[in-house]
Amino acid sequence: MVRIFCLLVLCSVLSPLQGAALELSEKQIFEKNSLYQYISVVEDSVKKERYVRNQKREYAQGGIYLNAPDKLLFEFTQMGFVSLAFLDRDPKDVLFVGLGAGAMPRYFAWHYPEAVIDIAEIDPDMLAVAQKYFYFKDNERMKTHIEDGRLFVKRAKKKYDWIVLDAYQNDYIPFHLTTLEFLKEVKSRLKDDGVVVSNITSTFRNKFFDSMVMTYKKAFPHFYILKGRKSGNFIFIALAGSKIKDRDSVEARARKVQSARKFDIDLEDFASRYEPAEAYEWGRAKILTDDFAPVNLYQHQRSAAP
Repeated sequence: MVRIFCLLVLCSVLSPLQGAALELSEKQIFEKNSLYQYISVVEDSVKKERYVRNQKREYAQGGIYLNAPDKLLFEFTQMGFVSLAFLDRDPKDVLFVGLGAGAMPRYFAWHYPEAVIDIAEIDPDMLAVAQKYFYFKDNERMKTHIEDGRLFVKRAKKKYDWIVLDAYQNDYIPFHLTTLEFLKEVKSRLKDDGVVVSNITSTFRNKFFDSMVMTYKKAFPHFYILKGRKSGNFIFIALAGSKIKDRDSVEARARKVQSARKFDIDLEDFASRYEPAEAYEWGRAKILTDDFAPVNLYQHQRSAAP
C-alpha cells in the first residue's frame, strides 16, 4: 500500500500539467501539479471573474468577482451560510476544513470580526494560491493550519460552535473525510448545540451520495439537506444537539442573522428551501466506515442492484 501511494504521488509530481481548454474570454494565469492536486487559476475578462480549478474546466473549487472580491461568487458557497440559522447564538469559535480560494473564511470573518477561526488545509500550494490570487490572508483571529483535516480534528484541543467541511473537490472525495468515524470525531469537537455544514457535490458526480446521507444520519441526532438551484450541489447541515429545528424558527433566525450581520445573500430564501433528511432515505445505502473502502462500496452497490 505504501509503495502504491508513493507511486501515485510520484506520478502526480512528474506527469505533465493537465489544464483543459479555455473559453475565448479566459486566460490562465497560474497552474501547478502540487503534491495533492492539479491547481489552475483562470481569469475571465468578460465576466470579470477569477477561478481556481482542477483538471476539469467546468468545475471550479472557488472564485471571486474581480471588481467585488468580498462578495461570494458561487451559489454553493452562499448556501453554506444558511447553516448559521440553525445555531441559536453567534458563533465564536469556528473551524473550516478545506480552504479552496479562501472565499468562505474571508466572507465569514468580514461579517463576524469577533470570531476566532481555524482553517485546516492539507495543501500548502493551495494556501499560496489563495494568498496570491484571491486576497486571502491570516490575521490574529484567523489562522490556517497546514494539516490533513481529519488529523486536525482528532488533535484539536478546543471545541467549536460551527464547523464547515469543504474539502470535497467536485467528483473527487477524500474518503477518510466521509466515514462514520470521522463524523463522530467532528461531532465530539462541537460545543453544545453546535452545527456542522458540508458542501456535497451532486448525485450525478458523487457515487457515494446515498451512503453519505445515511452516514450523516447515523452520526448526528438531526440532519437537514438543501439543494442548489444553479449548481446542483447539496448542503448538508448536521446538529450536535437534540433540539429539532422547525422551518418557522429557522427562517426567523435567518432573518435575524441577515439583518444583524448585514449579509448580502438571501439567507431567508435558503432557509425556506431546506428539507429534513427523511426526504432522502435509502434503505440499501451502505454506511461509510474506515474499514469499508470505496471498492467495497462499488461491490455492495452491484450486489444490491435488482
